[in-house]
Parts: sequence; structure tokens; C-alpha cells
Amino acid sequence: MTTRTTADVLSTIAEDVADLASIAHALDNLTCELDLSGIDQTKIRDLQRVDALFQHLDDIAVLLTSMSKMIGSGPDLSVKDLKNSVRLDYLKSRLCSRDKAADMSPDAGTVNLF
Repeated sequence: MTTRTTADVLSTIAEDVADLASIAHALDNLTCELDLSGIDQTKIRDLQRVDALFQHLDDIAVLLTSMSKMIGSGPDLSVKDLKNSVRLDYLKSRLCSRDKAADMSPDAGTVNLF
């Protein structure tokens, strides 16, 4: 595939942003289980930003989905140019194909906790 419609690309990106929002939701849920006694209050306030993160990602996913429906098919976009604009192999593969099942999950691989 050398091109994809704008609507198709927006829809694909919306799906991925929604997946990222679900990761942020899970992270927010984990922070609720932390023992924060004795922690610097400024650092605790930073944890509140996780809540803002998933809310923004949720809204961006909805916005992209709405845009993909409004635009009709839109102009065709060069898959090669789109791939060259990103670094992650997962995202590059998603830009080439709507088949999410064939793509490697963004959270796949070896766990590396620093």
C-alpha cells in the first residue's frame, strides 16, 4: 500500500490514542494504591497530571474519530512520508495497515524497569 485516505489514517491514530488513554487510566489506578505518606507534596501533585493525561488522550481520540467521519475519505496520504515522520516501528506498521492484529503491540517485548 503506497497511500491511505486521510480519514483512514485519522481513524487508525484515534484507535492508538484510545489505547494509550487506557494505559494512562491503568497508571492512574496504580497511583491510587501507592503509600504516599512522607512523600514531598510537590511530587504528589505531579501524580495528578496522570489524571489530566488520560483525560486529554480520551478527548483527542474522540476528536480524531469525529474528524475522520467529517472529512469523508479526504485526500490520499503517502504512507512512505508518514512512516518517515515517526520513529516507532509499531506506529510505522500501523500507518501502513489498518489490520491491528498483524501489528506488534506497543507494550510487547522485554520488561526493562530502568
